[in-house]
Amino acid sequence: MLITKLIFAIVAAMTAVSAAQDGRPCDSTEARAFDFWIGDWNIEQKILQKDGSWLTLEARTSVSPTLDGCALIEHWQGKVQFFWEGMENPESIEGFSVRAYDPRTKKWYIDWMDTRRPYFGTAYSGGFHNGQGEFFRKWETPEGKRTGRIRFLNIRSKSVDWELAISKDEGKSWSRLWTMHMSKTGG
Repeated sequence: MLITKLIFAIVAAMTAVSAAQDGRPCDSTEARAFDFWIGDWNIEQKILQKDGSWLTLEARTSVSPTLDGCALIEHWQGKVQFFWEGMENPESIEGFSVRAYDPRTKKWYIDWMDTRRPYFGTAYSGGFHNGQGEFFRKWETPEGKRTGRIRFLNIRSKSVDWELAISKDEGKSWSRLWTMHMSKTGG
C-alpha cells in the first residue's frame, strides 16, 4: 500500500518535477506557501449532517515535503460521516493527498484519495492571497454544475482552519460541508 501511495505521489507531482528539471527551483514565496503546514496535527472536525446539525469527530494528519520542497505529502486518519455520500454512521478512513506548486501557472494543485475511493479525482487548484488559501474544482452532476472550494484560514504557527464548501450557482453562494481546526503537535 505504501508503494502504491508513493507511486501516486510521484505521478501527481510531475508538474513540479518538470519545473525543477527545467532549472526552476521551488524556493519562491508562492512555492513555499504551504510550508506552515509541514508537521503533525491533531484535528477537530465538524461535518454537516442531513438535519443541518454538525457532527464533531477527531482526526489527525501528518504533512511532509518531498521533491526538494516542490510538493507536500499528507497522510490523514480519522472518522467521517458524509450524508451527501450516503454514510449513515461514522466510518474510519485513511486519506492521502499531494499538493504541488507549478511555477508556470503560479497555482497549487491538490490531489486527494482515501480508502473509500483509492484513486485521484480531478485536482483542486488555486493559491494564497491575503493570508488565506483558496482552491477550486468544478464538475457536473445530474442536478447541474457544482463548484467545490477548499480554504485554509486563520493560518498561525501552531494552528490552522480548513473548510470544504460547495456551490450550486457557480460561486455566487457557498454551503459549508466540512471544517477542520488543526492544532500542531510537538515542538
